[in-house]
Amino acid sequence: MWFFRIGFPLLCLVTFICISCAGYMFFQSDYTWLDSLYMTIITISTVGLREVGGSLSDAGRWWTIFTIVGGLTLMTILGSQIAAFVVEGQVRGVIRRRQLEKQIASLSGHVIICGFGRMGSQIVQNISDTGRDIVVIDKDSERIAMAERAGLLCVQGDAQEDETLEAAGVSRATVLYATLSSDAANLFVTLSVKQDNPKVLVITRAQDESSLSKLKRAGADRVICPQVLGANRMSDVLLRPAMVDLVEMAHDGVGVEMDQLLITDGSTLVGKTLQGLELPKKCGAHVIAIRHSTGQTSYHPDPEHQLQLGDLLILVGRPGAIETLQTMQRG
Repeated sequence: MWFFRIGFPLLCLVTFICISCAGYMFFQSDYTWLDSLYMTIITISTVGLREVGGSLSDAGRWWTIFTIVGGLTLMTILGSQIAAFVVEGQVRGVIRRRQLEKQIASLSGHVIICGFGRMGSQIVQNISDTGRDIVVIDKDSERIAMAERAGLLCVQGDAQEDETLEAAGVSRATVLYATLSSDAANLFVTLSVKQDNPKVLVITRAQDESSLSKLKRAGADRVICPQVLGANRMSDVLLRPAMVDLVEMAHDGVGVEMDQLLITDGSTLVGKTLQGLELPKKCGAHVIAIRHSTGQTSYHPDPEHQLQLGDLLILVGRPGAIETLQTMQRG
């Protein structure tokens, strides 16, 4: 589209300059190409410099009039198209930002990701299929452009500033990932977020193991140190290879899945026992742990345990088992 609006008038202007040069060489036989180009440029630009070689012939004067009218017309068209292109682009940018602000303002219970680097982009990829609304915060314009191309809602700015967090709707969010490049930045974000919204679940990255306790004291609900996790996984490949394979299969959903189910209000599972539900037979899932509403966790729970409102079931089963169990819960 830009070619027809800017490129085509520019091409017409260049062509007109070439025709004007040829005309000067035709009507002023003593003109060289440089003389003709000089005359064309000073005529179109109306700078009023001296003519080449003294006065023009009558034909040269008529050609100069033609050059002035045609050149100014084309330059006016080209200038107006460039101005319109720039202004419209700025207007579209303003409208797009306003629409983005309205979309974010309408969100509630969304996920905020501070930092769209390698870890932040991978988190987006992992949770994007869950249907959760995601807002990305980053001060790098290239990363923001990448996030926008991925169809994400974005706020460009420093996540350590309260204005940026407010623009992302931190007071209405349920989860915030702090994946900035330094532990100090993640610590500052955690403090700011917990002050604005104490109920939000803050999951932050720690570059150094020594920062784990500091981030937890700042209010982070979960602190992940990639170096520690990576070292543990690499050690387990040697010490517990079968367990590593099982976890990877469950994460990828190949052959087996690990998932969780919260017993919510109105669930048909309330008051029923694990033995009575026959989950392995009906949906191919085994309950390996139950986190009760009190915060306590029962591992390898008693088959006679009656499920209560607020119980969180940790399950291992075949792919699709969680969907079957959710259907059973809805009745």
